[in-house]
Amino acid sequence: MDFSIANMIDASAFFGAGVCMGTGAIGAAIGEGYTAGEAVNAISQQPSVSQNILKTMLISMAVAESSSIFALVVAIILVFSDFTSGNLYTATALISAGLCMGIGAFGSGIGSGFPGGTACKGIGRNPKVSNQIVTNMLIGQAVSQTPAIFSMLVTFILIYKSYSLEITITYISAILGAGLSMAFGAIGPGIGGGIAAAYSTEGVSKNPALSNVLTRLMLIGQAVSQSTSVYALVVSFVLLFIVK
Repeated sequence: MDFSIANMIDASAFFGAGVCMGTGAIGAAIGEGYTAGEAVNAISQQPSVSQNILKTMLISMAVAESSSIFALVVAIILVFSDFTSGNLYTATALISAGLCMGIGAFGSGIGSGFPGGTACKGIGRNPKVSNQIVTNMLIGQAVSQTPAIFSMLVTFILIYKSYSLEITITYISAILGAGLSMAFGAIGPGIGGGIAAAYSTEGVSKNPALSNVLTRLMLIGQAVSQSTSVYALVVSFVLLFIVK
């Protein structure tokens, strides 16, 4: 059995890719399923606007899919790139990268589904303001994707950072910690941002005259909920660039 560094790096890349795509698909699938369920329910109650609801559902699902696409891109990079010139740090970083992007995509996928489902329901309730509803939905979904983007940023740093030749258990732990910090730090903000967006979208459908106020309040609430993902990002940077 080959236990060389090159073989260990390949094994780490393949493991990281599997974890990345496997966990990265969960959140988006749940979010998309929620949106589809609400769309079906809305069409059953208001079949006259079925085309509008269907279009909104597909747009929402495309945005929710983004986080799993991030995971897919990272998984492909891990599988098809050659990292064998690296060392034990590289092997650790590839596993950490897979965990970071896979788990980090979870919250954003689920969170993006909430405003999508609420938008479909809102259009069924008040089809005359569908444009305002969809606009609010897209803004809310975009913010909900932010933690997944942070995770992708840390993932790329882990993959492409140059590592020293001197191996220490301290920095191996720091590399793993950096990936896990951003991975788990992205779950709550992704889901929380989606909850805020869902209620804002529902409010627009009920009282479109307050659309600007509701969107502004949504963004304030999302900004506060996203701050925790920024803390996770800062800790990841500290572990990668300051810890030795």
